[in-house]
Amino acid sequence: MMKPPTTLTRRSVFRAGAGLAVAAMATRPTSAQAEGARPAGAEAPNGDGFYRFKIGDFQATVISDGYGPIPIRPIFVMNASEAEVAPVLKANFMQPVIQVTNNILVVDTGRGRIVVDSGFGEIRGPSFGNFPALEANLRRAAIAPESVDLVVTSHGHLDHIGGFVTKSGALTFPKAQFVFVDAEWNYWTGSRYESEIDSSPMPDPFKKATIGAARDNLPPVAERSRFVKQGGEITTGVHYVAAPGHSPSHAAILFTSGNEQFMHMGDIAHHPVTSLQHPDWTPIFDYDPAQAIKSRKAILSRVAADRIMVMGYHFPFPALGHVVRRGAAYHWEAAQWVW
Repeated sequence: MMKPPTTLTRRSVFRAGAGLAVAAMATRPTSAQAEGARPAGAEAPNGDGFYRFKIGDFQATVISDGYGPIPIRPIFVMNASEAEVAPVLKANFMQPVIQVTNNILVVDTGRGRIVVDSGFGEIRGPSFGNFPALEANLRRAAIAPESVDLVVTSHGHLDHIGGFVTKSGALTFPKAQFVFVDAEWNYWTGSRYESEIDSSPMPDPFKKATIGAARDNLPPVAERSRFVKQGGEITTGVHYVAAPGHSPSHAAILFTSGNEQFMHMGDIAHHPVTSLQHPDWTPIFDYDPAQAIKSRKAILSRVAADRIMVMGYHFPFPALGHVVRRGAAYHWEAAQWVW
């Protein structure tokens, strides 16, 4: 974990750019990885920025996009006081500033190769932590960007769409089709988002970067994009799951193969402690906090009740595990690493 600076104030955090680092990557594995998972072939062992596991007959890989520091308050917890948050951090061996990650999911279904979300990308990445890392880690995992058939987007925030386009202006995934929830695409290419972002509680640097990401990264993929109704089928065995609130039409993604299900939770939960143990705590990025809380509780309740393995986009790498109900809240049970 990152140690906090001697004096941590909202001004110093935002000036340092930590307010921009919604997420990042851990290039080395934690002790947690997929239960029942197994590596795909012997060409590269798990670790060093990627981790392979199975979803039924689907081969899946988590790719690290980077890592950077984030202050718990007010970035991940906007609606609780320091007095409320401090004992929770202490009980969970956490500092006021933590290291957070972006985790990119790649799934080979046998019919095509799917990437879910794209990280910060080359243009903004270096400002937020140890970036860029996605393309290098894809190649370490023997996944060529040009081999990707489908890029599925959970929502339009910069740390999810920033990797669409390289510094040179080329598409990172040059042969892929891009898939969005139709209402989410309409919002981020429409006339409302700039004024609404500007009037949000997000720090000014993040407002600027969020607006810039939509302007820079969505037009280049417009002609290669396909739009799906909220909750609709993306492709065989892959569906959107409505989870609005963090953004207007934010969605989780459900994979089904045989008798196994797996859910990419997107940004329904940002951290195993703040989001699961305290699902009423809201991050500063939520578009509609009340709706986000409702969606978070619905998704967490579903995956806990159905014992579905999940991935948390910003959870510690490789971000795989199960959600366990604990009274009115939840606990994160990280999946066991398979070497």
